[in-house]
Amino acid sequence: MKILHIAQITNNLTNGVNAVVPQHIKYQSAFADIRFVNYNKIIIDEISRWQVEFNSLNDILPNLKVQGFIPDMVIIHEVNNLKNVKFLKLLLKMKIPYIIVPHGEITRTALKKKWLKKKIAYILLFNKFIRKAIAIQCLSQVELENIKIKTPKKFVSTNGVTLPDKYKTSFNSDKCNMVYIGRLDSFHKGLDLLLEGISKIDDYCRINNIKLNIYGPDVFGRRKTLQALIEKLNINDIVFLNDEVIGEDKIKVLLENDLFIQTSRFEGMPIGILEAMSYGLPCIITEGTNLVSDVIAFDAGYNAGNTIESIADAIKTAVVDSKNWSIKGQNAINLIKQKYEWEMIAQDAINRYKELGE
Repeated sequence: MKILHIAQITNNLTNGVNAVVPQHIKYQSAFADIRFVNYNKIIIDEISRWQVEFNSLNDILPNLKVQGFIPDMVIIHEVNNLKNVKFLKLLLKMKIPYIIVPHGEITRTALKKKWLKKKIAYILLFNKFIRKAIAIQCLSQVELENIKIKTPKKFVSTNGVTLPDKYKTSFNSDKCNMVYIGRLDSFHKGLDLLLEGISKIDDYCRINNIKLNIYGPDVFGRRKTLQALIEKLNINDIVFLNDEVIGEDKIKVLLENDLFIQTSRFEGMPIGILEAMSYGLPCIITEGTNLVSDVIAFDAGYNAGNTIESIADAIKTAVVDSKNWSIKGQNAINLIKQKYEWEMIAQDAINRYKELGE
């Protein structure tokens, strides 16, 4: 099967879509003939061997045809990009079917952000793009159930991780170090809820020596906004903002901490949580992460609702349960082994694409 992936990504791996699209391509290449087009023309280091260079959108499909590559299926990552609307005309002209992977963009919760502006945009621009797809690929069952706008067929094929060769082996007994690694998007990632939750139990955190380290890139002035909230809530002795970390530095940070916490309002399938669990960290997560059912089923961490009170209670529950962190960490690794290794994920995706293309 010949598959063309299309996205607009960079080499900045702190962004979830930037991190997972190359992995989908790399691992799917073991089961299909793959090519990749990056709308912004940036060469993506990890998948440059599959990347197709082009001058204009109109060149992409004709140039591939000359090379003997006519895609059986096109996989388009994310919705909110005007280039998708332009490329749609080319796909329809050549009668090439396509699947959209929204990465959480069109769930009911995601659309609440700047709701009116997004509603107008979807009616005017993206409605036809979504409607003409042969399917929507959701990254979790929760995402599938929370897409309420009219779409074609929906199915679940998720993100994955590669199991590392080192794991968390010991945990603190006299303190608790929590960590979040990801974008500093307060609404999407629920960082405002997390900080408010910690503020609600600030004395408890001080008495029990609980600290939270947040790592992420400073874009759109978000760090300044978060730091202002931390100071307003008077928790700057509990919560610390740090620069983004990648590669070996990221691994070191994960292994130095006891718990990974992510309190997103909505997600597709958050790679940061999967990575943390693959290293044996129990996680504190909210319903918006789409991983609560798995964490409960495998007893791999602690869950909360998307409210300040629930997040505060989950942190206290996790701290009281410190004797079981090691067990939950091993359960987290087992969860990844059974459900989220990339080879398994990639083969499942290709099988789904073949079924839809028949």
